[in-house]
Amino acid sequence: MQLLSTLATIGFVLPVFAALMGMLLARRDYSVAAAWGGGVVLSLLIALAIRGMLRADPDLPHFPSGHVTLAVAFYGGLLVIYLRGGHSHGRMALPVILMALASIALVEGWSRVLLTEHTWVDVIGGFVVGSLGLLATGCPWAVRRIQRGSRLYLAATLAVAIPLAFLNVRWLDSLIRTFVVL
Repeated sequence: MQLLSTLATIGFVLPVFAALMGMLLARRDYSVAAAWGGGVVLSLLIALAIRGMLRADPDLPHFPSGHVTLAVAFYGGLLVIYLRGGHSHGRMALPVILMALASIALVEGWSRVLLTEHTWVDVIGGFVVGSLGLLATGCPWAVRRIQRGSRLYLAATLAVAIPLAFLNVRWLDSLIRTFVVL
């Protein structure tokens, strides 16, 4: 369960997110990068603002789940980017990628409850905040599709960034948590 929970920690997602944003910007997919990046950042800011307002409430001290908010905004936005990449994927590629990215957010919520870090109310709040952040920035309706061939670059960037993120997740997560109370 802890490994599943790691997939949505800020220390893991931040380097992967930075690498993917860099790839999108290098490929000149500015509107997609702005919509997705704005959605992820807006979702986290909303979650932090709500948490700050509810911190004194003994019934909702961890509302909404930051892990679930980040999972929905990051992996949900990544799913939208992949889906908007064109129609040249194989018949099995789309369902596999759809299930993998969507299940990360679902399993993240489940793992947070099983680890007793959050209640179902916190998890549902995280789903709502993450989805609203993406919708508010227009991620599902980004101005245009990513450029032809960007999905290949997206996959290559993920293949390099994910192992590096796993190597750095502990120290980066603790460093970020010293500056931001999540």
